[in-house]
Amino acid sequence: MSRFLKPLLVLVSLIVTASLSTDLSRPALAIGKPEILSQGRPKPNIVPATSSELEDVLRQAREQADAKNYPGALSLYERAATLDPKNARIFSAIGFFQSAQGQFQSALSSYQQAIALSPKDADFFYGLGFNYANLGQLDAAITAYRSAVVQNPGHINAQLGLGILLSRRQQYDVAFQAYQQVLKTDKKNTAAREGIGFILLEQNRPDDAINVLQRALTFDARSSRANLGLGIAYLTKGNPSTALKYLDQAAQLDPRNPSIQVQLGKVSESLGERDRALSSYQRAISLNTQSSEAYRAIGDFYYTQSDYGNAVRSYQDVTRLDPEDGDGFYWLGKAYQSQNKRDEAEQALQQAKRKYQAQNREDGVQKVTSTLEQLK
Repeated sequence: MSRFLKPLLVLVSLIVTASLSTDLSRPALAIGKPEILSQGRPKPNIVPATSSELEDVLRQAREQADAKNYPGALSLYERAATLDPKNARIFSAIGFFQSAQGQFQSALSSYQQAIALSPKDADFFYGLGFNYANLGQLDAAITAYRSAVVQNPGHINAQLGLGILLSRRQQYDVAFQAYQQVLKTDKKNTAAREGIGFILLEQNRPDDAINVLQRALTFDARSSRANLGLGIAYLTKGNPSTALKYLDQAAQLDPRNPSIQVQLGKVSESLGERDRALSSYQRAISLNTQSSEAYRAIGDFYYTQSDYGNAVRSYQDVTRLDPEDGDGFYWLGKAYQSQNKRDEAEQALQQAKRKYQAQNREDGVQKVTSTLEQLK
């Protein structure tokens, strides 16, 4: 598959909405930068009261939560913790409401306290992993999600989280297994089928991806992500008109999704509509200024137009937003090379090589080695 057609599996807007989300990186959304994926934010646990004063505080906290007054609910749960400091569920509730307000580092501490008090609760490990993911600490998030599924192999959101993050690490076989585990628990789970479909796209198997994603649409005809994947699949197969049909449907279902705008840009490029392509990429960035996928797409666009100055700036944004992305550093090096900036190119390529080595990507290492030879 051309690198310009290759979809990014994150980030989710890797991020958050309220209960179930399409992004993995924020509470309550995605995942996805990403950008992503049906992975839900941790749910607050029901906390049993052990005294009349505690019961009153917990009642008030639930009322504030029902009213969507998360700061008020958090304050009351923190008060409850002083009344019952050995109650793991109270600390879990504190972590939930901290996460809901973007206080991910504080939420980590709260979930760690909950786990210390109740080390076999899968939901607590899931909450821990969710917040690590939002902080970009993906290895720690994977470890936490794995701990969750050890305690409860049927924990759907933890398995989805593993699928998303392992795909991001290009560990597709184990990611596939995680999604399969979800389908064992819930045969109609659209998010798992979408995840499998995107793995198949990464493996350059668009026909298989189409079969899986069409199946996902039978369970959820309004899935913007399944339509997005189908658009990518048909674009990969060299059928931009069909791709555009699915991408337009995805955009109607989710008009503020930057990943869809990125793919619309790629379709426009394939049709030779450069102005429309650039407009789509710029809209993607305006929708999410933290989307490494959008900056990569516009960087690729500039690179193919031999606009290496703008390509460099775009790839710099990619590496800033995703410092573990070896491809981002590789193409930054290539753009510098095209500007005859040898030192900058070598520095970026060496960074790419280190990232590839850490991720056991021998293809990437070989690619960098060959490019470094050209600099000599």
